[in-house]
Amino acid sequence: MRFVLCLNAIMSYLVLARKWRPQNFEDVIGQKPITQALQNAIATQRVAHAYLFAGSRGVGKTSVARILAKALNCQKGPTPHPCGDCQLCKEVRDGISVDVLEIDGASNRGIDEIRELRENVKYLPAKNKYKVYIIDEVHMLTEPAFNALLKTLEEPPPHVIFIFATTEPHKIPLTILSRCQRYDFKRIPLPSLLEQLKKIASQENLEISEASLHLIARQAQGSMRDAQSLLDQVFSFSGPKVSDQEVLEALGIIDRKVLHETIQALGEGDRLRLLEIVEEVFNFGYDLKEFCGELAQLMRDLLVLKLFPDGSQEAARLIDLPEEEVKDLARQVGKFSQEELHALFRALLSAHDEAARSTFPRLILEMTLTRMSRRKPVLSVEEVLEKLRAMEDRLLAGGGSVSMGPRLPPGSPSVRQSETLSETMEEEAEEVPEAVSPQRDAGEEGAGELTGEGKEQWEDLVTFAKKKKPPFASLLEHGEPLVLDEARLEIVYPENSFYLERMQEADNLSFLQDLSREFFKRPMRVRISGKKGGFFVRKGPENQGERKNSRREREEEALNHPLVREAINVFGGRVVEIKKL
Repeated sequence: MRFVLCLNAIMSYLVLARKWRPQNFEDVIGQKPITQALQNAIATQRVAHAYLFAGSRGVGKTSVARILAKALNCQKGPTPHPCGDCQLCKEVRDGISVDVLEIDGASNRGIDEIRELRENVKYLPAKNKYKVYIIDEVHMLTEPAFNALLKTLEEPPPHVIFIFATTEPHKIPLTILSRCQRYDFKRIPLPSLLEQLKKIASQENLEISEASLHLIARQAQGSMRDAQSLLDQVFSFSGPKVSDQEVLEALGIIDRKVLHETIQALGEGDRLRLLEIVEEVFNFGYDLKEFCGELAQLMRDLLVLKLFPDGSQEAARLIDLPEEEVKDLARQVGKFSQEELHALFRALLSAHDEAARSTFPRLILEMTLTRMSRRKPVLSVEEVLEKLRAMEDRLLAGGGSVSMGPRLPPGSPSVRQSETLSETMEEEAEEVPEAVSPQRDAGEEGAGELTGEGKEQWEDLVTFAKKKKPPFASLLEHGEPLVLDEARLEIVYPENSFYLERMQEADNLSFLQDLSREFFKRPMRVRISGKKGGFFVRKGPENQGERKNSRREREEEALNHPLVREAINVFGGRVVEIKKL
């Protein structure tokens, strides 16, 4: 007998999510525009034959569908305010009405079930004014099932109302969407969730702090059903008196104090404390990926406080945190600039993604936090441009006014790196002459535009190149033949042009040499010249011995240029080795 009584007591318990389900339009939290529209439609007798309720889980879609069914079938209705006391309202509330049918779209998704529904809609309601079909998760229906529903949905009998609910409206065919009135349910704002939780806790005689209720509301992420279920879980864990620590243990949530200590350690550059925090979180068993996400959210909140330094109401509205947490963040915000907060947010976001994929999330979090603690000043784009403008003004005013710093000696690290760059390129490229030969006047021997046989040979050479290597022929076409005789071929390009640089590459010079030998059936001495005004800057084999020294001298000169030195000073840069791929 005692066992039976105990079992009956257990079975009679109603979870908070069901016990506190809204029973009229006024009880629905956070969906005022939708409930108002439906009440107006009922009052003006403009009720549609099909509705689509779309939105995330736990925001009231099915509850509003049931309330609409009650409003249409109430003995005092149709009415925007169903009484809830008549037999018809009670049957709908208890889910036993023969004329209000709730169908799970996930388990009744085939064409056979829809055909059966299509046959049943022909019959009049057994007791009520309307026969209401509520199909939950309607997006799970198969394509043939949707097609079978089309005609009935477009022209149903006057006594039938369809109400579809879905969390994924994008999966529903447009042919179905166009036949329904669509209402999009929003996530419930955190203040509204918090207010409802306070009401439930008071009515259920549950002693719990506002900070714990705020934490539960945050975890619900806009879902009233999730918030009520979490509160139920806490209630079951601790009983009627709940401490903040018991809420953390019941929900498996990290203590918010640890998050704030992490922000403080980042601001102070305390790497040892950061490693200790990671160890605490890891030993607690909390998901390190979620920990990164919580830290990223706090970085966002810090940025809001940075944008509203006076603590205005606008900042409070944009931050979903208790007042004490906001005060803690306000004490830390001065340690970060806006640019630093953006950089830290990106680092945490990257760590969140890496931790989700990696088998070593702890190492990723440790490396990320210690790297973040070594913050360097981050300049905004405006500050960078301002420094560049100031540097340009000083350079234009005269080299003596620029703080260039000491000239780099030949053995300095930057020059050594530059020399490594030169040597690397020399190893990977063929010995191509690049030294500048003495300038000569355009009127010297061999200079001038080719005519007659020479011009025809040049055109034939370009045609021959198109058959061998069309991209290379395009480079030839942009050149101007300066000399073409029995033993020489010299082509000129505008100095500093793209085509001159490409033709001076080792591969292209070697290909031109082979192409000329094959076309003219004899060895040819090939040269590529750069044209500047009326002068030609020649690249020829006679200067090969000067190539390495000339390049190193130019690189050292570039490294010691005032603009380069000033840029290194401004941005804290350094010269790195770049290898040609």
